[in-house]
Amino acid sequence: MSDNEIIQAFHLMWDNFPEPVMITQKSREMVALNKKATEMGLQVGIKCSSIGKPENHKGCLCNKAVDTGEPVCITYEGAFGKAYGYWLPIPEKPEWIIHFGVGGTFDYPKH
Repeated sequence: MSDNEIIQAFHLMWDNFPEPVMITQKSREMVALNKKATEMGLQVGIKCSSIGKPENHKGCLCNKAVDTGEPVCITYEGAFGKAYGYWLPIPEKPEWIIHFGVGGTFDYPKH
């Protein structure tokens, strides 16, 4: 797949997800953002590590996901309780990662 095809597929899958989602390079430069990330003011081309406080990035596992080619997940305390952060490798582009969290910025209904 070409870079453009990967980015198009990303938008098809992630644009309506209620949390910010991005494709990030190993260098931390953001390559693509879903609608929520864009609404929050994130921009393609900046480094994700420049967002917010530096201590928020201490647990970043982007390198681990890139180096192993395996998905990585952490649990942390988000705005609404327990939240999860994910780094998912893109097999067609090994230095790119889909990065997102669940429970960090959206209050999911409790059933």
